[in-house]
Amino acid sequence: MPDNTVLVNFAQIGRMDLLRLVAAGRSTWCYTVSEECEKSSRVSGLEQLSEAQEIFGKPLKLETRVEHSDTQVFRARLRKPGEGPAANLGEAESLSIIMNRQLDVMFITDDNGALGFAEENGIPYTTTWDLLKMFVRAKRVERSTAWHYVLTLGGNRRRYVELRDQDSFYAWLESPGALRFLP
Repeated sequence: MPDNTVLVNFAQIGRMDLLRLVAAGRSTWCYTVSEECEKSSRVSGLEQLSEAQEIFGKPLKLETRVEHSDTQVFRARLRKPGEGPAANLGEAESLSIIMNRQLDVMFITDDNGALGFAEENGIPYTTTWDLLKMFVRAKRVERSTAWHYVLTLGGNRRRYVELRDQDSFYAWLESPGALRFLP
């Protein structure tokens, strides 16, 4: 179950086909993320996002009072000072649906707050970067191409030491561990 940032990342590098491989007809997403994605698909360079509906299918909507309430509680917890009213809604809605319906899904996000929340609650998660590592290891993407994607997405300017330079990135690609967020 992806958040919109991950979808935008894969559209930016022109590789929605990789998400199609991960989803393989057995994935889903929430309504808010589907709406965010549809809006993002109108941005120049992100037209590939229009494929997300086909990849992830009909979005799940909040159904119960508890899901609605938890979404608001989770969103308040994830919100950082100065963020707008819609910030973190997709992540919060996804987490609420996953937890309340006890879905056996992987939450895909690059938001450190959402990653921390998922980890605290035992929700399996992965990031754009971990997916790129998986695709390199599965020989779907060359490691030099993956490094180019890191640069394109600005991963080398984020908090992850493993993404700061090409040598560190290549070493991490060979390591057994996943990229871990820094709180």
